[in-house]
Amino acid sequence: MAKDMPNGSGTKGSDEAESVKRKKDRKLEKKSKKMKLEQESEQEVPELLVKQKKHKKPKKNSREEEEEKEAPQEVTEPAQEGEEPNPEERRVLERKLKKIRRKEEKAQLKAEGKTVEKVAPEKVLPSRQNLDYLTCWNENRAAWKFQKHRQTWLLQQMYDSEKVPDESFPVLLLYIEGLRGAARDLTVQKAEALVKSLGDGPWDPEQQQKMQRAREVLQLLS
Repeated sequence: MAKDMPNGSGTKGSDEAESVKRKKDRKLEKKSKKMKLEQESEQEVPELLVKQKKHKKPKKNSREEEEEKEAPQEVTEPAQEGEEPNPEERRVLERKLKKIRRKEEKAQLKAEGKTVEKVAPEKVLPSRQNLDYLTCWNENRAAWKFQKHRQTWLLQQMYDSEKVPDESFPVLLLYIEGLRGAARDLTVQKAEALVKSLGDGPWDPEQQQKMQRAREVLQLLS
């Protein structure tokens, strides 16, 4: 019976064995390729990190940043000579030109400010303002307006000929003649105290003038 078996069954068995072997070989080949790719990717990651570290720009300190900001920026030209810049490049160029112009204007103004002397506005002295207040009361009563702090200054300084000159003192006497209440009483008390203090010592020209003014005030208000 064994001798009568056809040869085809033996060929079929060998074909199946080869097919199984080929499948195993393909699986092994795929597995080896996969492992190779994983190894290559693992090697590439450190290399990329090293490249990134190499190309990483060093940090600038605050002083370098300020110098870089103050330094004029160069205007870049189009990549190829003769070509018209595109809208984006044109906007970039315009912004850079404006920055440069602003810096030049600031530098010019700063330089001019150092060379040109600034003229200070003329200041009106407080004594002048108070005397003008007294003059307005005397000459233009309709425009005059009572200001307590100016009246207080006049009453305190009326014995000082440097602050209230001789030509203004008669007008001040007319002004204080209209004082009422506490302001009148205090003015009389101050004049009496001044006469008493000056009457005990030697007189110089300044003290004589103060004494004369105090007596005129007392004669007017008493």
